[in-house]
Amino acid sequence: MIRNYYTDSYKSGIPVTPSDTLLIDGRTKADTPIGAWKQYNLYIGSSPSSLPVTTTTDNSAVSGVNVGLKSPNPLIKAGMIVKGTGLPDAGTEIASVTNASNYVLSGGSVTIAADATLTYTYADEAAIKVHTINNEVITFVNPIKGSILPVSVVQVYSTDTQGGVTDIVALS
Repeated sequence: MIRNYYTDSYKSGIPVTPSDTLLIDGRTKADTPIGAWKQYNLYIGSSPSSLPVTTTTDNSAVSGVNVGLKSPNPLIKAGMIVKGTGLPDAGTEIASVTNASNYVLSGGSVTIAADATLTYTYADEAAIKVHTINNEVITFVNPIKGSILPVSVVQVYSTDTQGGVTDIVALS
């Protein structure tokens, strides 16, 4: 009989919620001794092969930092860089997203004409920052979608501003 040890090892998985204070299993890192940390391998469910980009041409006129869109765009996230006419050449970071139709720019007041072409992307490549069972912090840049990270992980830090690594599953 041939046995597939690899798939037998990963019979169950739990969705990962990134946190700066909690371990993958939900316990508080500060209150849990290192020897009691439970280790996991991480499956990367989604990671863009290139930086996500979206474009809009339906903004209201802007004189300030608040940008409104006539049509909602759920792809626009805090931490993205927006470029277009009326903005600095390097672009301006989105400080916060109020909802899919409104966001706030960081870096001061700008003037943007109505219906300007605005392009949104992340400044950094896709990455995931983890804490290992060996008490090390490691950042994986451009992890491959569908791959399993080659370390034993106890904690996953915030990934939402790192270019879109999502759908992470912890395998025990």
